[in-house]
Amino acid sequence: MLLETAGKWQAFSSQQGRTKVCYALSKAESRLPANLKDVEGLLFVATRPTEGVRNEISFVMNFDLKEDVEHQAIIGSERYALVAKGQNMWLKNPAEEPRMLDSLRKGAALEIKGTSRRGNPTTDKYSLSGMSQVVKRAEDACK
Repeated sequence: MLLETAGKWQAFSSQQGRTKVCYALSKAESRLPANLKDVEGLLFVATRPTEGVRNEISFVMNFDLKEDVEHQAIIGSERYALVAKGQNMWLKNPAEEPRMLDSLRKGAALEIKGTSRRGNPTTDKYSLSGMSQVVKRAEDACK
């Protein structure tokens, strides 16, 4: 169920039985190389109360990623190491999530640098406009 839209961000909630999931979602505004433009990158900030998960940051690249290299999230001068499994990425150090979330809330743009399984570098760019408001709405829906 769509809860709210702000800027390039949307908040959703879903419930199956007693399991409730709330998340903020944004699509990448741009992707390099251009030949991947038909495959969208997604950024999620998810809360799953029954699992004890609050504001987990993840990326769905929608292509297979190289798993034995470090990928990066860049917000202004801040850099965060990411790890990949299949088509998904998460923070290498989950303890950095609160700091990264704070950077996302304060920042204007996010850049994700990854490497495809074939070894090709990729870059996704996200707008952070509306992000704080939508993440708060998703958090509140799962309290």
